[in-house]
Amino acid sequence: MTEANPDLNSFEQNNIRSIIGKYLKFWPLFAISIIIAIAIIILYVRYYAENEYEVKSTILLKNVEAGQGFGELGDFANMGLVKNTHSLEDEIGILTSIGVIEEVISKNNYNINFYREGRIRDVSIYGENIPVKINVDETTDKLIYDLPIAIEFLNEEKFKLSSIINEKQVYSEHNFGEVVNVPYGIFTIALVKTDIESLRKAKKLYFKIGNKDDLVAAFRSRLSVMPANKTGSSLDLNFITNDKARGEEILSKIIETYIEKTIKYENELAENTIKMIDDRLKLLSGEIEDVEKTVVDFKTEKRVTNIASNADTYVQQSNEYKNRVAEYQTQINVLEGVEFSLQNGNNESTIGGASINDPTVNALITQYNQALAEKQRLSQSASSSNPLIANIDENLTSLRQSITQNVRSVKNGYSIAKGNLLGNASRYDSQIAKVPGMEKELLDISRDKSTKEGLYLYLLQKREEEVLSLAAPVSSTRIVSFPKAGKFPVSPNKKLMYLSGLILGFFVPISLIYVKDILNNKISDPEDLSKNLTAPFIGEIAKAKNKSILVTDDRSATPEAELFRLLLFNIDYSKTSEKNQVILVTSTEKGEGKTFIASNLGLTYASNGENVIILTFDLREPKLMDNFNLPNSPGITDFIIKKGFTVSQIVQKHPNIDNLSLVGSGSTSPQIGRLMVSNRIATLIETLKQEYDRIIIDTAPIGLISDAFALNTYIDSTIYVVRKDKTKKQSLKIINSIYKNNRLKNTMVVLNDTKAAATYGYGSNK
Repeated sequence: MTEANPDLNSFEQNNIRSIIGKYLKFWPLFAISIIIAIAIIILYVRYYAENEYEVKSTILLKNVEAGQGFGELGDFANMGLVKNTHSLEDEIGILTSIGVIEEVISKNNYNINFYREGRIRDVSIYGENIPVKINVDETTDKLIYDLPIAIEFLNEEKFKLSSIINEKQVYSEHNFGEVVNVPYGIFTIALVKTDIESLRKAKKLYFKIGNKDDLVAAFRSRLSVMPANKTGSSLDLNFITNDKARGEEILSKIIETYIEKTIKYENELAENTIKMIDDRLKLLSGEIEDVEKTVVDFKTEKRVTNIASNADTYVQQSNEYKNRVAEYQTQINVLEGVEFSLQNGNNESTIGGASINDPTVNALITQYNQALAEKQRLSQSASSSNPLIANIDENLTSLRQSITQNVRSVKNGYSIAKGNLLGNASRYDSQIAKVPGMEKELLDISRDKSTKEGLYLYLLQKREEEVLSLAAPVSSTRIVSFPKAGKFPVSPNKKLMYLSGLILGFFVPISLIYVKDILNNKISDPEDLSKNLTAPFIGEIAKAKNKSILVTDDRSATPEAELFRLLLFNIDYSKTSEKNQVILVTSTEKGEGKTFIASNLGLTYASNGENVIILTFDLREPKLMDNFNLPNSPGITDFIIKKGFTVSQIVQKHPNIDNLSLVGSGSTSPQIGRLMVSNRIATLIETLKQEYDRIIIDTAPIGLISDAFALNTYIDSTIYVVRKDKTKKQSLKIINSIYKNNRLKNTMVVLNDTKAAATYGYGSNK
């Protein structure tokens, strides 16, 4: 098992802390950004965003049996003559169909929206708050949709309309109830509320007439219908709305319209079934009357009232064949009835045939009735030119032809079979010599009558069942839960928006700081040095209020003074020579604080009891002596140029600070480059080494001139000053090159002008 490296973990923790610390420095920016982001979200939610609520309802679709009668209607159900059950997918399609939605919009004028002007945004009004009722002529070509039309109430009889068309104000006055014919449409306006004074004092009222097609699409996009569960027949309806009451009403109207259309369809199906049965009953009634008249004529002609005879075995066998003949005759009659319906009925009527024993004919009739029912269903939401309806019409025509051919074929088969049976019966009848011929004739008539009466009674029973179903128009749809809007809006999600605002409030400052860091080419923190520097980094000096002198004696305990004392310890720790007596202080360019560091470094050494001298070798722009309010001359240039000058003549002992002496730059000279390579500098340094414990040399910036490199022979260590937010990162390459090539001995880097440190809690802070 591999053990974790504690040094690596510590580094990662410190790295995370440094990243967090870098961003925490800008906490006021984070606070302001978060406050602004949350304020924007609050204003958006309060004055701009529209709340959207979800209206829910549940309906149950019952499996409606044919006719809802009291008898067994399996045969008629198979024939498609009564109400069939429908799939949930079909009902969902009807509920969300264009036809249903368009009817809801048209009946309730949902395409006309009313508004009252508000201080920040206009408010939509609805229901009892609308003082007028408008009927629009949508057939006119000049109707302009979504045009704000303001209405002003003049009195109980008149009103004024105003609108802007093509950047022109259009005014017109009209009477309530009359036809308004204006450039933007034709409509009538009826007054609902009669309190004119309150209407005139209310805020400005205007309305817009919406395009129904667009509104249908909008309603359908806001309406969702899905099964409540996988196995049941319940549907969940959801509608998204800006107004709770209006949304509940719209969803209620959609359900009501769907139920009305369902009842209408089911009633039409029952009416067609009743019509078909009535036609067949009328035909059978005439046939029964003919049979009864035949019986009367026969008995009158034969002058008999009752015929009774006993038949032997042959008679019984003959009767059996004749019974089978009667059965085939019944089938032939039914087939003739179906054939009659096909020849004389229209293409919108269903076909009967419940007693047909032939499965092929029954299957074709069932397909025909189902196709006809599907056509009627589609016709509710589509026009006759719809390709689906046209395909169904072609299918219906083909099915009618197939049924006709099969009926004729089956009927011919029954006729042949019947003929064979009659032949067999005749052989037995010939043996019945004692049975009068009139008994046979009368028996045939009676059987024919019995067959027709049985069929008549059967159809009459079915008709009554359908009439009962039609008399009680109960829909197969039941409302389980009425439309009800949710208590809280589903959009906008305030919690999510506030969370987004909070995240945005964090993200914007982080992005700005990150971009700032990417674009920043200046050294901004010690991490920039630790990542890119090969020379030793020995410490940082905090930003000081007094740019001249920080440490005046050994009692000073300011954070800046403590940092200089720590800097002395780090210098001695990093020294390469035993004494580390001569220390050069330089930088890349002016303004980075090298003179400030040199001055306070000397003061700190002096406060520790060492005899210190600070030399001003920035001969071009000397600033050191100004920090101590001492003159620059006589100084180094005078000592180099004037051979008679001694070291003691240029050394100035500070009048107030013990152990501290200074040497100014001297008189101005145009030959600075030549002076920096003079042998007199060696004499000066060697003389001062004999008298002072520390020699601090303040030189010119090496990024501009090379004066400091001329002193490398005489020094023990170099302090290279880098200033926060001043020194460019590119300068670190120069420092690394100097350190690598030892162009300045024992180069050490100090970061100047960092954030002020806290006091240690002891000593004076004055």
